[in-house]
Amino acid sequence: MSNTIVEFTVPAVPVSQPRPRAVIRGSHAGVHEQTTIKNADGSRKPHPIVAFKATVRMAAQEAYQGPPLEGPLRCDVLLVFPRTKGQTWKKKPMPRLPHEKKPDRDNCDKAIMDALSKLLWVDDSQVCDGRIKKVIAAGDEQPRVFIRVSRVTEV
Repeated sequence: MSNTIVEFTVPAVPVSQPRPRAVIRGSHAGVHEQTTIKNADGSRKPHPIVAFKATVRMAAQEAYQGPPLEGPLRCDVLLVFPRTKGQTWKKKPMPRLPHEKKPDRDNCDKAIMDALSKLLWVDDSQVCDGRIKKVIAAGDEQPRVFIRVSRVTEV
């Protein structure tokens, strides 16, 4: 692709953006992004989305050092999920498989778009085209996310 601006691989298991949570404090209602989750003992730990977004940003910064891009953009995303134990064999071939379970591809895309805002593009609303594909890794593959950003040249 001749108009490719940047492409990079994020060495992490894809994580989807959690839904915003509604809260009521006194007589005021509001929403907030979930950044922690509760352990069984009641303590809290960081939500996996925090580490995932940081890894996406780090991989993008290694691949692109310029100012945030302006104008219409295309972002293609390949989400490679790990194989389950039930999908692993010693002697049979293990090609890539379609990933048809949760997390939803649009929620994974949301996390990536948010992570790259103000880094690769000014705002994620600039991304007006692109493909999102979810697969289960082949036997010799590691989970990862491949991202390719290019300019939109035709409608």
